[in-house]
Amino acid sequence: MKELSKKIQKISLDNAKNLILLDTCFIIHNLSNHKHFELLKGKDVAITSFNLEELLYVERKLGHELKKLIRKFLKETNFKILELPIHPGRYKDEREFVKMVDKDLLKKVGDPSDAVLIAAAIKTDSIVLTKDKHHMFTVQLEEFLKKYNLKVYKDAKFLSDH
Repeated sequence: MKELSKKIQKISLDNAKNLILLDTCFIIHNLSNHKHFELLKGKDVAITSFNLEELLYVERKLGHELKKLIRKFLKETNFKILELPIHPGRYKDEREFVKMVDKDLLKKVGDPSDAVLIAAAIKTDSIVLTKDKHHMFTVQLEEFLKKYNLKVYKDAKFLSDH
């Protein structure tokens, strides 16, 4: 799988703007439920390098069919990799990255690895697609994110309205 990710276009955090950022759980959920990514075609879609590392890590634990779907997703989906200066499992680095973007964000998102995606979205003025919206994104966090005009969705249906 790593060899496939090397072929995907990379974009730096400083040069990225107005992306649709895919959370690891969003990708896995959609693939495991045989949902496709048609609504994202022609859009500026990215996965952070952090989330891609998570995806490649959990992929080893998934069933054969889902592994094949992830491989197909990496081959056929037109998205970019938003390069972040941190890696999963490095708790202190995750916290520092999030604090660098907004010192109060960790008060709203308890898990620094979840907060990394939100911090990347804040930094790049991007939309987030995640299946964790129902428990990670509380009303309190949504209020907090209004100052950044940051939108978080659980599916891509919002694109059909735009």
